[in-house]
Amino acid sequence: MDGGRGKVTSPPTMKKQYIKLEPHTAFKKAIVKESKDGCITYHYDLLVKVCMDLNDWDEDTAQEWVDYNIVSLAPNGFKVSYAKR
Repeated sequence: MDGGRGKVTSPPTMKKQYIKLEPHTAFKKAIVKESKDGCITYHYDLLVKVCMDLNDWDEDTAQEWVDYNIVSLAPNGFKVSYAKR
């Protein structure tokens, strides 16, 4: 008898999910590494270049956008990796 408590089971294991930047056809140019489990490493300078090309921005505007919209996600569980080309 289980004393009315029922069966205790472990919660299901959650698969890690990684962010893929969109439009992927443009941002894939900034990928320097992709692990077997799907973790993508983007190169910061190449991210800036992609944003400059997509939006016809100058470098300062693109850096500000990348910093605010991509790099700032790090404290919320998004891992930012910086890689050498």
